Amino acid sequence: MYPANSGHALRLTPANSPLSKHPGTKSSYKTMRTDHCLLLKQVIGVTTCSPSGFDCLPSTRSFAYTAGAAAIVSTLDDKLEINQRFFRARPAAIAVNNTPSAYSASTPGGAPQETRNRTVASLRDAGIGYSPNASPVGDWGDSPGLKTWTARERIKAATCVSFSPDGRFLAVGETGYNPRVLIFSLVNNGSPEIPLTILSEHTFGIRCVAFSADSEYLASLGTVNDGFLYIWSINPKTGAAKLHSSNKCTSYVRDMIWMGSKLVTVGTRHIKVWRPTGGSPPQSPSKQRFGSDGTPTPTAASLTPKTLVGRNALLGSLVDAVFTCAAPIADDQAIVCSDRGDVCLLDDTDGNQRIMKAREEGLAICSVAVNASERTVWVAGKCGQIRPIFLKDLTRPTTPDTPSSSPSPRSCSERRTEYISAMAFLDNQIISIDSSHSIKVFHPFGKVSKNIPAHRDAVLGVRLLEIPTKMGACFFTWSAGGSVRFWDSAGKCKGEMNIELEHIELDDDEYVNELKVVLASPTAEFFVSGDKSGVLRVTDGTTLKCLSDIRAHGSEVTDIAISSGELCTLVASSSRDRMVQLFRRVGHNLELIQTLDEHVGAVGELIFSASGDKLLSCSSDRTVVIRELVSSKGFGDPKVAFLPVRTLTLKATPLSMALLPEQPDFLVVSTADKSIQKIDVRNGRNVQSFRALDSEGNDAVVMDALTIGKTFSSTSKSILAGISMTDKSVRVYDHRSGYLLDKACGHTEGVTDVALHETEQGKTTLISTGSDGTIMIWDFSLPSTAQQDIPNPTEQDGDTPPTKENHSSKSPLRRILSKSELAEWHRHSDSQYPGTPNNQPSPPRHVRKKTSKYSLAQTAKLPPVPNIPFKYNSPTPSRASPSSRKVLHARSDHEFSPPTASTHSSRTRRSSISPRNRSKSSGNIGASEFGGLNAATEQTCRALRAYRKRLNGAANEVPLRVENIRELERELEATKKVLGERARRIEGVEGRDERLEELLEGYSERLVDLIERKVEARGMGRGEYGGYGEGTPEGVEKRAANGEEEVRSGDGENWEDG
Repeated sequence: MYPANSGHALRLTPANSPLSKHPGTKSSYKTMRTDHCLLLKQVIGVTTCSPSGFDCLPSTRSFAYTAGAAAIVSTLDDKLEINQRFFRARPAAIAVNNTPSAYSASTPGGAPQETRNRTVASLRDAGIGYSPNASPVGDWGDSPGLKTWTARERIKAATCVSFSPDGRFLAVGETGYNPRVLIFSLVNNGSPEIPLTILSEHTFGIRCVAFSADSEYLASLGTVNDGFLYIWSINPKTGAAKLHSSNKCTSYVRDMIWMGSKLVTVGTRHIKVWRPTGGSPPQSPSKQRFGSDGTPTPTAASLTPKTLVGRNALLGSLVDAVFTCAAPIADDQAIVCSDRGDVCLLDDTDGNQRIMKAREEGLAICSVAVNASERTVWVAGKCGQIRPIFLKDLTRPTTPDTPSSSPSPRSCSERRTEYISAMAFLDNQIISIDSSHSIKVFHPFGKVSKNIPAHRDAVLGVRLLEIPTKMGACFFTWSAGGSVRFWDSAGKCKGEMNIELEHIELDDDEYVNELKVVLASPTAEFFVSGDKSGVLRVTDGTTLKCLSDIRAHGSEVTDIAISSGELCTLVASSSRDRMVQLFRRVGHNLELIQTLDEHVGAVGELIFSASGDKLLSCSSDRTVVIRELVSSKGFGDPKVAFLPVRTLTLKATPLSMALLPEQPDFLVVSTADKSIQKIDVRNGRNVQSFRALDSEGNDAVVMDALTIGKTFSSTSKSILAGISMTDKSVRVYDHRSGYLLDKACGHTEGVTDVALHETEQGKTTLISTGSDGTIMIWDFSLPSTAQQDIPNPTEQDGDTPPTKENHSSKSPLRRILSKSELAEWHRHSDSQYPGTPNNQPSPPRHVRKKTSKYSLAQTAKLPPVPNIPFKYNSPTPSRASPSSRKVLHARSDHEFSPPTASTHSSRTRRSSISPRNRSKSSGNIGASEFGGLNAATEQTCRALRAYRKRLNGAANEVPLRVENIRELERELEATKKVLGERARRIEGVEGRDERLEELLEGYSERLVDLIERKVEARGMGRGEYGGYGEGTPEGVEKRAANGEEEVRSGDGENWEDG
């Protein structure tokens, strides 16, 4: 029986079981492809800031440094041209060699284990070498090699590199939680993305890695929070690693070197010599335990690796010094320098690790390099000075007061604005990396022969040049400090432009002005830039000098758009102050012509359409405003403005947008809810939408900086590129299907922008910028296997059902019944279900239309039109008095009875032709449809009533023509006959035609009589109207033209009163 603290207790699931402990459902996503569409071509800039992130291999004329998440191996040829190789491993990469943990019998692939063993943890507290990241009870199913790379896993920055002296291997250390030590092969067939070995014993970042002089050992040192130093035995053939020894190292170490077979670490008040080949210190004897079968039980001491032995050097007067760098000069001697300018000699000839102060240079030394062929040591200071020291002066230490006898050439002692953070000798030439992230190759006593410039601070954006400039640049980048650099397609710097930034004094001491956005005109004639304080500057494209500046916004400028049209050149800018400013370029200046304030939140991006007739902007208020150009030509310059025509309200905040080059009426928008939408600008409809998912998992990311490429000549696929701040990746989608073509990671502090450069030969290149100061150029190619994996939007997979038509993007159906249709429906229901026992319908109710209190204009109120009785007491009606009008208006809501022609007819005749009071049929007449005969009849009645009102109020209108009056009479007579015939045919009731005839006759007589009254009211004869008499129709027309005000029809009980 194994003891409980030995880590070998009985387990239900063996550690090496191929069966998963947690079986899950099969993923609907395809497995991760081994071929990739994005291949890293060029890296501009470095992230090395200490000697541990730089190494040199003179035998192959190569040097290595860190740049973001990659380690760059550059080879220098005879013409001083540099060829780069990039080594990086994805988070889910599986090593070629299976490296077991030192505390378990078998652990796959160097995988970090989350479980902890309490017994071994107690050994860590006791000072015995142990990593808390390893577990003696690791599970096979916990290996990350079996998991796919999701957006939750972050890319870790490379912090340190080291060459093996035999030139076969490269070691790279990472930072962050659960970092890895990656060992790559440098032979020709070695993969730059699949490491030979992955070491995952560290927990909180790796500070230094270093190969021994015989390439037999590899040392890895963790950060202060990790606190451990490991020595690994390296197989020279396969590159496999096995833990040799380890120990604690909790000092703040700045550099680590091998001095022969001994390891030296230097740092803050720390110089220590470690001896991997030395014997382990004696351990206290322990009683041997045996199991139930008589076999000896392994003890905790036998499970742990060998303890690394080390001793500190006695610093003496240098006890307060911070040692920054070291370099070996022999198997038992090394040079150690401090930030106070102390140059010391570490001598371990007799094993006593003595430290002696050799010189004091009077500068803060940050790096040191040894030229073995000329027996000199070169030191570089924080102020940019470089000084040589002869080795013979260091081997015979002098007192600190003794003046230096080493040469100090003028060319080497000049002060510079940047300092060298790391340097090494390569064929009598110095390879240096300075604080401006530039790489320089120069002779010790000569000029710089090779310079690879870069931005010294965060690179915030990249833009393409539509027309290559005279200097041969095809794109440019800008940094926060105001530096703008121009590059060609191969990544070579062609020029530089510095934009001066004004520093505003505010109460906040942490406020620093930054350059936010730069945009070039289509012909690169001028550049427009915006900074954090809201100032726009115009710079000449030829002289690269500032022409004018203007304070356009009250906050930082977020985007700039330029449109060069026939009328003028327009410049639009957006800001966090919710404003969009529109300028016209007049000479070298910008003239403000319009301020657009439709948004209520910070405006993120601006886009001019290709034709320049539309201006689109998106804001944090979840809206996209579409504006159209209007112009007017007058004296002087034409006047232009943009008027909003449509506002699109989205479900989430839009972050980036781009117009399709082949379909300029379609807009692609990425939102904060991790989706990408395709919107038709003409009608605002959402045509397509998909989530930015991974091809191998369900994780979605937020996309930004969208850019759309052209359609491939070989396929019908067009790409949509963008950046994701969720996992700091550059992603390429097929924008038609939403399929992820590939994603790549290289920037460690965040990706800021991306540009898509396409050549006429069909070559596609992606350019990405990062906050870590690096620029990465990626070659994009679509393999044949990837083309087969892309789903066709019109074709569906066999496992999934066919997608239905997207009805949510269509307009909703509407069919609103008119009042006439509703009235016919009521009539039909009333005929089937009588409302009262005596079969009499309820009297109609007058419903007044409610007006909103928010309406800007009040609708004129018209009195209701009651039923008009037919009573003829006099052939010539008299005018109603004003007093009678008041009485009639007061009684307008009363239901009057029609005039009686006979006793029988007065009982059966209705008082109105309103459809509500018509006699109901038993079923011959159904509910009317829209546009039917019943609706037309009601519409004619309403038209006749409106015509009467028009005649009553027609005082100043043009006189009626005689032919129109006669035509109206003929139409009324014909209509009366047709209605009579239809009534007899439908109802078959005698007397129905008589009622209809009387109704029409009454209406026609009323209309004619009303016209005669208006004519007689004028009291004018024939002579005054061109010879027509009072009784003729011609006279009626003339007199009705200027008739006085009459009482409205239906306002009295009889014709004489109204």
